[in-house]
This record gives sequence, structure tokens and C-alpha cells, in this order.
Amino acid sequence: MKKERDVEPGDGMDFDLTHEQSMLVASCERLVKQRCTFDARREQARQLPQAWPKLWADFAELGLVGMLVPQAHGGSEQSMLDAALVAQALGRGWLLEPFIDCAMSAATMLAGCPPEAARDTALRSIASGHKIMVPAHRAGWRGDVLIVEAHHICYADGVLALVDDKLLLALTPGGRKVFWRQFDGTASGRVRCPIASVFTLAEADQARLAWRAGDQAARIGRIAEGSGLAKAMLDVTIDYLRTRRQFGQPIGRFQALAHRMADCLILHEQVCALMLAAAHRVGSADGARLLDAAQVMAHRAFRRIGQESIQMHGGIGMTDEYQISHCVKRLLAIELELGDVDMTLRRLVAARHRADATEPANDVGGERGPDTQGPATSGQQAQAVDERGADSRGPDSGGPTTGGDAQR
Repeated sequence: MKKERDVEPGDGMDFDLTHEQSMLVASCERLVKQRCTFDARREQARQLPQAWPKLWADFAELGLVGMLVPQAHGGSEQSMLDAALVAQALGRGWLLEPFIDCAMSAATMLAGCPPEAARDTALRSIASGHKIMVPAHRAGWRGDVLIVEAHHICYADGVLALVDDKLLLALTPGGRKVFWRQFDGTASGRVRCPIASVFTLAEADQARLAWRAGDQAARIGRIAEGSGLAKAMLDVTIDYLRTRRQFGQPIGRFQALAHRMADCLILHEQVCALMLAAAHRVGSADGARLLDAAQVMAHRAFRRIGQESIQMHGGIGMTDEYQISHCVKRLLAIELELGDVDMTLRRLVAARHRADATEPANDVGGERGPDTQGPATSGQQAQAVDERGADSRGPDSGGPTTGGDAQR
């Protein structure tokens, strides 16, 4: 996906990686293969969160932690598309490090704030890999103490929170922390920060815009991570279908199972395409719409791929000793972290209706085009209903279409 190419809404998109992007993805995949084995990850998920993520130094050495940090503050200032490709590659190894929360979300939020000492220092510390900043998913004042909850807060040096239309940076080393592992193995916790360690980075519209930009970066990263993890699950499942034998042949030769795997692969490709398009168009007029579409498709694909993977493995797919069960739990956690899919779908439909309403009428030679909306007489409406009914209703049709019929 060549960054110099300008893609207009409605145009095709070049999904070929540049040479630099291919090398970046290959480096991440090599790191995952060498350091992120299933046994190593399962052992890490069983332990209490460490004071520092084990692979964070490797991420810093590869330049991953400063990808979205401006060059003036020590980062490489790469595109959101590059960061999404990295998140996708790291996701294949059951990502337990705060790459998305720190290197994507927090870095984007800080870059959108006005320059000041606290903000500049935080950006430099992220780019160097010496400190970790994460966004809060819940925060509020209790007297003179700011109480925040966030993923990976157990080893974070600072937390970003939007409270009362102010974007706050709370430094956590002096705070009292409580932390735990979530059901998918990722670290989470709560910290109490005294008012002396809290700094205001932005207010009002500027604070909301910076927070929204960081939230969009986190959503892109989560979908990218999930697509990478889903691909790893599909690879494991396909390998199992090729080796597990029943009735004298591999079960992957049975047409029913092969078709179900093909459906999962199609869903995965759809998620990847929408995610990459959203990352490429982030910040543009249609970027939010593409991101909503990617999230809706991700919810559908991740749930289907997880269920099919367990179904095709049978009982072994649900055991703690097999990686599929852990991958499914992480996909479910990603769904929860992305937010309410119904609200996202309603927002996507509303955006589509607004776009349709602003399109000019298709008038040619004073006559209405076939796609032009306009009032119809009662006779025309009745004729249209009769024609649709004759075409779509079969001989057994006796009522409205059910949800299951719509899916079929």
C-alpha cells in the first residue's frame, strides 16, 4: 500500500506493500516466531503482571514504539497504515504487550495536544522506549485523588484520561496500584493518583479531538491485532484438518468442512481489507465510516472464526493446553474492547443515509433517472409492491422474512 498514492472515495486501493513495509512486517513476524511461542505466552499469562513487559525492549530496538511519534520528539512519524500492519503481525503471537495502547493510542493523543513540557517529555519517553503511557477506560475524581482504570496500568508510567472535557496526564509511579490478569491473559488494573501528579494537556474541543484521534487509533489497532490472531487460528485449524483422519482420509477433504473454512477465510479477508482501508483513510471525511464498517465486520468475523475453530477441533479445542482456547478468549476480549457493535452499526447506517441525502438528483433530459428518489402515486406504489411480491415470494411464502431467512 504505497503511501504516496492518493485514493479518492470510491476508487480502488492498492494492497501491495512497499519494500519498506514488507521488511517491517517480516521483522515483526520473525520476532513473533522466535519469542512469542504458545508455551511462553501461556506461562506469561499465568503470572502476575511484571514490572516491565518482557518484549518491550525488543519493540524499542526495532523502532516500533515510536512509529507514530513526531520526528521532532525522537519518533519515526510513520503512517497509521504502517502501525496497523505491525499490530496485525504482532497479533499472530497473542499480543500481551501494550503496543496498541501506548505506541498507537497514547502517542496519537499526545501528538494531537498543544506543545508543552509535559506533553513533549511524554512523547520523547515513548519514542525512546523508556516509559509507557496508556489511555484510561474509566477515570474520575474522588476528592483530590484521580482514580483511573486502564489496561497495562501495572507497568505504565502515565495514564491519559478525558475528565470533564479535559485531557489529563496522570503520572503513576507515586500512585497506589491494584492490578490483575483478565480472562484473556492481558494485564489490567487501577491506580489512585494524587492531584499533584496530574497535568492538564488540553481542554474543550482540542481535548475531545485528541481523545477521539487516539480512540480511532486504538480501534484500528485492535481490529488489526484480531485479524492477525484470527489468521493464526485459521492456520492451526487448517493444519489440523489436514492431519486428523477419519473414515480413512483427512477430515479436511470432506466438503462441508472445506466450505466452512472457506467462509471463514473470506470473512478474514474482508476484515483485513476494511481495516487497511480505514487505516489508510484515517483522519479523512470517510475514515470514520470505514472504521465503523471494519468494526462491524470484525465482530462478525472474529466470533465466527472462533466458534468454527473450536467446532472443528472438537473437545481438544476447549482445553487449556491447546492454543485455540486462549486465542478465542483474546478475540472475545477484543470484541468487548471495541465497544457496542449495535451502536456502531446504527452510526454506520445513519452516515450512509446522510450521504444518500446529499447526493444530487440524477436528472437526464428532464426525466428522472432510475436511482432518483421521488414521490410516487398510490397506484405506482401498489404496482411496485405487487411486482416485488411476484418476484421474491415463493409458493410457500406466508409472512414477513425472519432473521434466519434473511441470513440464508
